[in-house]
Amino acid sequence: MRRLGLLVAAAAIAISTSLAQSIAASNAPNKDAGEESQAVAEATAWFTEQRTAPNAAVNNNAYAAVRAQALALPTTGLAWTERTSPTGPGVDFSDPSEYIDPASSNSGSGDRWVAGRTTSLAVAPDGSLFVGAADGGVWRSTDGGSHWTPTTDSQGTLSIGALLVVPGSGTHYTVYAGTGEANTSSDSYAGIGVIKSTNAGSTWTRVGIAELNGALIFRLAQNGNKILAATSHGLYSFNTASGTSWTAVLQPAGPPAGGNFNLVVGNMITDVAVVPGTGGNQVLAVAGWRGGAPTNGLYISTNGGSTFSALNAQGWVPAKAEGRTTLAYSAAGDRAYAIVQSPYLLNVGTNGKTLLQGVYESADGNPAGPWTKIATSEKLQASGSAQKISRIGKGYGPGIQAWYNQFLAVDPTNKDHLYLGLEEVYETQNAGSGWNTIAPYWNFGFSCFSYSPFEGTCNHDGAHPDQHAALITGGKLYIGNDGGVYSRSLTNHSVGNWTNNNQHLDVLQYYGAAGSGDSIIYGGLQDNGSNKIFNPTGVVLDDNGNPITVSSVQVFGGDGGYTIVDPTNSNNVITEYVGLTAAKSTNGGKTWQNIIPADPDPRFIAPIGMDRTNSNHLVAGGAIVWSSEAGIAGTTSGTGASTDWQNIFDTRTAVGATAAAQVTALDAITISGTEYVTAAWCGPCNGSFTPSAAGFRSGIVMLKNSGTGWTVTANVCAGTVSATCSASGIPLRYISGVRIDTLNPNHAYLALSGFSRKWMIGPDDPGVGHVYETTTGGATWADVSVGLPDVPMDDVVYEKGKIVVATDFGVFTSADNGTTWYRYGTGLPNVVVNQLTQDPNGNLVAATHGRGIWTIPAP
Repeated sequence: MRRLGLLVAAAAIAISTSLAQSIAASNAPNKDAGEESQAVAEATAWFTEQRTAPNAAVNNNAYAAVRAQALALPTTGLAWTERTSPTGPGVDFSDPSEYIDPASSNSGSGDRWVAGRTTSLAVAPDGSLFVGAADGGVWRSTDGGSHWTPTTDSQGTLSIGALLVVPGSGTHYTVYAGTGEANTSSDSYAGIGVIKSTNAGSTWTRVGIAELNGALIFRLAQNGNKILAATSHGLYSFNTASGTSWTAVLQPAGPPAGGNFNLVVGNMITDVAVVPGTGGNQVLAVAGWRGGAPTNGLYISTNGGSTFSALNAQGWVPAKAEGRTTLAYSAAGDRAYAIVQSPYLLNVGTNGKTLLQGVYESADGNPAGPWTKIATSEKLQASGSAQKISRIGKGYGPGIQAWYNQFLAVDPTNKDHLYLGLEEVYETQNAGSGWNTIAPYWNFGFSCFSYSPFEGTCNHDGAHPDQHAALITGGKLYIGNDGGVYSRSLTNHSVGNWTNNNQHLDVLQYYGAAGSGDSIIYGGLQDNGSNKIFNPTGVVLDDNGNPITVSSVQVFGGDGGYTIVDPTNSNNVITEYVGLTAAKSTNGGKTWQNIIPADPDPRFIAPIGMDRTNSNHLVAGGAIVWSSEAGIAGTTSGTGASTDWQNIFDTRTAVGATAAAQVTALDAITISGTEYVTAAWCGPCNGSFTPSAAGFRSGIVMLKNSGTGWTVTANVCAGTVSATCSASGIPLRYISGVRIDTLNPNHAYLALSGFSRKWMIGPDDPGVGHVYETTTGGATWADVSVGLPDVPMDDVVYEKGKIVVATDFGVFTSADNGTTWYRYGTGLPNVVVNQLTQDPNGNLVAATHGRGIWTIPAP
């Protein structure tokens, strides 16, 4: 996650059964780590808790059941249009010289075209490259990465953790994709097991039955007729010749006592390797729960992976110092390497210095060692890293996100030649005696960098930070990171000089997006700032002043959030960084000015919105519901009388004067001069989620202003009633979207995240239903979602008698107030749609969590 002058750790929790609860309990953020831990806590709350509230645990089979439910519904509507199109001139250009505001821009970082988080890479015998993305599915390239084609858009999930290509006779091969992104980050979505294709991705079938539902898959490895899967549920084996199901062959902490719905972190296998040169007899696995577990360590099999025993290797780190670990072998098996993350440093806090225990080597490849440390954070920092106090600030060293960023790749022709991926990419040509940072975090802070002339003498062909995958093929190194795919020759040892392979790889991960009357769209992305999507293309200048035709351009740095756009002038736009740190631009994103007063407790991604009938009326929500009458161009920053933003409601009063509460969704309309605002809230829900009847709360407050001040017209709680709010009929879950009828302010809808009581595990009753309606101004609500798939809802739109909902598995609509539901439109990938908005032209804008921006005429 990046912003000029600021580095924050990626988020901490994965959506996988009780994984969120386990992490929260065993690895609570340590305040000594300062801003890093705060970002972890808030990001954890934002994506994970809304989907697991109120109990933080979901039956593993819930994810696999959704696709069948969705396919059982008929389809209505036209085809969706991919606005961040991979067939156009690039996906997202991050280095435009016109968009170089020093306070908020990543322009000059050097990573050029960016895509979303890439988690895995593989190559086939015919030269095809395959890429797996966090929630973007599997893509194939037949020209070395210049162009890509999605292959899994209709599969049960687009969350990919691992890829494996198994050659057959001639050019025939099988591609295996392990679903469930294995980064234990807040927005790592659980999987539905392993799928395979025998026709280069044209069609896919499931491998096994339900054994790996809900798991995160770190690695797939072939050993003869066996496929081994290193997962968050343990190490599993599948016999490709005769198997019908997966068999657990290594669960160091033992099978879960409560069935496979209770995750045991001691069974988290972060890597597995078949030791070359042993005829497949030796298999090395590593248990590496990042928060520490007594079962963490190396495990060895001498019978091809059928059984394993703990390995007391010489020189290996003790369990308390070994967390997430990645393994790599030389081609002949005569050298082994490992990256080890430290649970001890994670738990005690290091003030942002590092979480890296070290990089280790077994000089002869013997799993029993001796293992010796060949790299530390300090050694890597001295190799040309951008992670120095003078360059990033706070003193964040290499490996500060070692639980999230790891890869190793050994040159198949030279066992001393090794590539290491953490936040940056490092290379050693002498087995770790010396290192060189070949992909620094960014160009900012280097002596070559300046704002005028643009970037000075820096190499502009850098690679995006936050590394996850590596592949060596055809004399090239390919890497996958939070910005997509980059490559370079193995003979190139200089800094930079990466080939960008992202121009046609649309796996961008959006938090939200909004469009204007001229069909310009702005959206906020995970780790790639906010971008401006042209209609259909635009022209920007590169660092040499040359024009480049682009589909979209990055205009704001860091993690982008929600955006709002002037319906008649797309130059006027507001976007946000995390924590309701919002800024406005009145020149189309070229320069920015901070707005909105500091909120005491906003969500990681906090809702902001524009009145749908009065563009001068703006709203935003943290712990406070804020309202401005100044329009985008007139908004200001400041406090008290110096700002146009008014505090119109403190959500903390909805759950008690001393309780924490935050706005989760907002909507505003004006009818006959009276302003109406609806705000959903939850509490406590910022890094302090605790399943219990006295823990998580949620509800709705409805407000109006006839010109004499704001009054509360309804204040209702989901689930139980308290002294501060009344009963409503809304289930006790996270409210992710609200929508007021522009013809009748007493009529409104809300969308609920999470699964129903069929799938939720825990003491609190999450109820049933996902879309609720009020005709009483919010006093009472009724379920209108019978027939919808049981899946987390993320947003709701209502216009002209039609309900449209965005979900974690596509978009659905009803024209008869929920009696009958349809899948809406054709061609939309089966992807998480985080936000659904409507532009002034009547088009729906879908901001997806891994497949870019899509639009369609509203029903």
